[in-house]
Amino acid sequence: MKYCILLIFAFSLAGCSKEKTDDVLLELDRVKLKENLNYDRILFYKFAKIALRANAVQDTTLKEYQLFSASSKNLLSNLNNVKVDSGQDISAIDALRMYQDYRNVKKFVKVTDEDIFPTLIESFNTLYGEKGTQNTLLSGESKVYNQNVEHAILSVATLAAKSFGPELALYECSKTQPENLKDSEEKTLLEFIRGFLFFSNNLLYLSEDGFSRNITWLEKNKQIPLPFTKAFFGWRNLSDKQANIGFHGMNCLFRGMDRLRMERKIDEERALNDFELFINDAHKLGLESELVWMVESYLYLKREKPELAVVPLGKLKNSPLLSNSEKEAIEKTIIYSKNRETGDKLNGVYDKAIISKIATKYMFSILAKIDWETLLREKGVPNTKEIFATLRKYDTIAKKVESYSESKILDDGKKTLEDKGRGLLEDAKNLLNR
Repeated sequence: MKYCILLIFAFSLAGCSKEKTDDVLLELDRVKLKENLNYDRILFYKFAKIALRANAVQDTTLKEYQLFSASSKNLLSNLNNVKVDSGQDISAIDALRMYQDYRNVKKFVKVTDEDIFPTLIESFNTLYGEKGTQNTLLSGESKVYNQNVEHAILSVATLAAKSFGPELALYECSKTQPENLKDSEEKTLLEFIRGFLFFSNNLLYLSEDGFSRNITWLEKNKQIPLPFTKAFFGWRNLSDKQANIGFHGMNCLFRGMDRLRMERKIDEERALNDFELFINDAHKLGLESELVWMVESYLYLKREKPELAVVPLGKLKNSPLLSNSEKEAIEKTIIYSKNRETGDKLNGVYDKAIISKIATKYMFSILAKIDWETLLREKGVPNTKEIFATLRKYDTIAKKVESYSESKILDDGKKTLEDKGRGLLEDAKNLLNR
């Protein structure tokens, strides 16, 4: 209901003007993001995180704690006992119990902000620290900052765990509040990853907003060390000044991608200006890649310079990132560019969809190569080992629990539980009837 009211309010604002403003469109994206995060895979992940964080609560009279202390015992027990490296699996009984726990509190999970609970690190201290020790919990600005850092690290960690998919990284990104992080390389890289995930989920105005902040910061901090950025893009041979130029270009590129997919006429012109900034930065560094060739050829065609577009198009059509059909489209565009009369319009052979597709493929190919756990550990990020170990345990548990769709629970329960007593089988039946 809250999201519906926000949506109606945002549309009302949009209707008050002849053209939707940047601020109105940004607010619509914020509403859409919340709606995109409202489904089972993310909600079960959120359930697991709340269970962990509630475990560190010291005031056990809190109603939120009392609800989750009853519903999280099975999950916490399995997180503590599962040894993923040994190949140990979750039993059908445990999976069934956890699925039931989740269903019991699903409505509460939907409307509860996990950040009302202690931080994850405080939860780890409670779970694995010395028994009987009670540490003072973080509060105020210190808690806000530390949980923001946790969301930032988990944005990267869930993106690194390929079995999770980008949706959990999107959830963690949605929980970050960049304004509560200190200006730094880490914050800027998080904004870039966040912006790319928003772009991939068609949240164009949220994405554009983050890239714009990055561009402003990079233009003001041209000499700052960028070790994480170099590792991220594989630019270890570049100086910090060169890395700044390259990263500035990548932010301009994806802000341009956002704007290219927007509806207003002004956005397309802004996109072309961003592409020009990207190409200038790439040329300063002598960079050669699919992104450079793609944007260069598109920009030349749009700027009425078809003869200059032929060379980058020729390089692009041999890229392994392109499918056969895309290569055919590029070949047709080369022919089209050679024969094109000044003033002709692009005929759709080489359009926005292909540009977005190649850009997305390129970024995911970069992300797939990064060993985030090793990188974060080498850079001294606290509790990296514990965070990734917990994620692997969660992944094992989630896959087993997800297999218990309502159509499968009873069948799997019968096979596994018949020798465990009729009471457990009745539990499986009762679960379906709730």
